[in-house]
Amino acid sequence: MGLSDEQRAVGREGLINTNGVDMSVIIRDVRLKPHAVDYLIEPTAGKGKAWVDGDLVRIVGWSE
Repeated sequence: MGLSDEQRAVGREGLINTNGVDMSVIIRDVRLKPHAVDYLIEPTAGKGKAWVDGDLVRIVGWSE
Protein backbone atom coordinates (compact mmCIF):
# COMPACT_ATOMS: atom_id res chain seq x y z
CA MET A 1 0.00 0.00 0.00
CA GLY A 2 1.54 3.34 -1.01
CA LEU A 3 1.12 6.66 0.72
CA SER A 4 -1.68 7.71 -1.64
CA ASP A 5 -3.56 4.47 -0.88
CA GLU A 6 -3.26 5.06 2.86
CA GLN A 7 -4.58 8.61 2.54
CA ARG A 8 -7.53 7.30 0.49
CA ALA A 9 -8.60 5.31 3.56
CA VAL A 10 -9.58 8.52 5.41
CA GLY A 11 -13.36 8.83 5.55
CA ARG A 12 -13.99 5.20 4.62
CA GLU A 13 -15.92 2.66 6.64
CA GLY A 14 -14.06 -0.25 8.20
CA LEU A 15 -14.66 -3.17 10.50
CA ILE A 16 -12.64 -3.97 13.60
CA ASN A 17 -13.07 -7.24 15.48
CA THR A 18 -13.34 -6.99 19.25
CA ASN A 19 -13.95 -10.16 21.25
CA GLY A 20 -15.46 -11.92 18.23
CA VAL A 21 -17.76 -9.02 17.30
CA ASP A 22 -17.20 -6.94 14.15
CA MET A 23 -17.79 -3.25 14.90
CA SER A 24 -18.31 -0.64 12.20
CA VAL A 25 -15.92 2.33 12.32
CA ILE A 26 -14.99 5.35 10.23
CA ILE A 27 -11.32 6.06 9.56
CA ARG A 28 -10.64 9.70 10.47
CA ASP A 29 -6.86 9.95 10.04
CA VAL A 30 -3.77 7.96 9.11
CA ARG A 31 -0.28 8.04 10.58
CA LEU A 32 2.73 6.24 9.20
CA LYS A 33 5.22 4.43 11.41
CA PRO A 34 8.28 2.52 10.28
CA HIS A 35 6.92 -0.64 8.63
CA ALA A 36 3.35 0.01 9.84
CA VAL A 37 0.27 2.22 9.50
CA ASP A 38 -2.10 3.36 12.26
CA TYR A 39 -5.68 4.52 11.76
CA LEU A 40 -7.58 6.97 13.93
CA ILE A 41 -11.02 5.39 14.11
CA GLU A 42 -14.37 6.31 15.58
CA PRO A 43 -17.45 4.11 15.84
CA THR A 44 -20.29 4.71 13.37
CA ALA A 45 -22.64 4.50 16.38
CA GLY A 46 -21.48 5.84 19.72
CA LYS A 47 -18.65 8.24 20.44
CA GLY A 48 -14.93 8.38 21.00
CA LYS A 49 -11.80 7.98 18.88
CA ALA A 50 -8.75 5.73 19.15
CA TRP A 51 -5.54 5.04 17.24
CA VAL A 52 -5.27 1.36 16.24
CA ASP A 53 -2.88 -0.73 14.20
CA GLY A 54 -3.97 -0.60 10.57
CA ASP A 55 -3.80 -4.40 10.31
CA LEU A 56 -6.72 -4.63 12.75
CA VAL A 57 -9.08 -2.67 10.45
CA ARG A 58 -10.74 -4.34 7.47
CA ILE A 59 -11.82 -1.56 5.12
CA VAL A 60 -15.27 -2.16 3.61
CA GLY A 61 -15.17 -2.43 -0.19
CA TRP A 62 -11.36 -2.25 -0.31
CA SER A 63 -9.82 -4.59 -2.87
CA GLU A 64 -6.09 -5.20 -2.66
